[in-house]
Amino acid sequence: MDQPTCPPRLDRPARWRPVWFLMVLMLGAGLWVLWHFDPARSALYPPCRFHAVTGWQCPGCGGLRAVHALLHGRIAESWQFNPLPILLALAGPVMLAAWWRWRRRHPGQAWTLSPLWAWAGLGGLLLFGILRNVF
Repeated sequence: MDQPTCPPRLDRPARWRPVWFLMVLMLGAGLWVLWHFDPARSALYPPCRFHAVTGWQCPGCGGLRAVHALLHGRIAESWQFNPLPILLALAGPVMLAAWWRWRRRHPGQAWTLSPLWAWAGLGGLLLFGILRNVF
């Protein structure tokens, strides 16, 4: 008689391990480049096309300079360049904690967010882009 087969575990597929490793490696390499090469002085980084065409600052303008200042511990200077990297650096651990909590309470189930969060984030970016050019 055939024995019943167990369904595959969904909590940690082995095929994702290299992807996570590569993502962490690329993030580390990018932060290393930002640490060593100041975006305000280096021609390594491309200029903002939106700013070049319109003269307005996009929501990301000053982001590389802000991350460079943040990596060197200059938080006030980073905030003056662009506050979004600081806010995202604070939101990252919060999202990681929410994911970890979901995984502990619902093993084997995928963690999904409502599309409302994506629309709220897009609306927030748009509002930030408008307000930073008005004031």
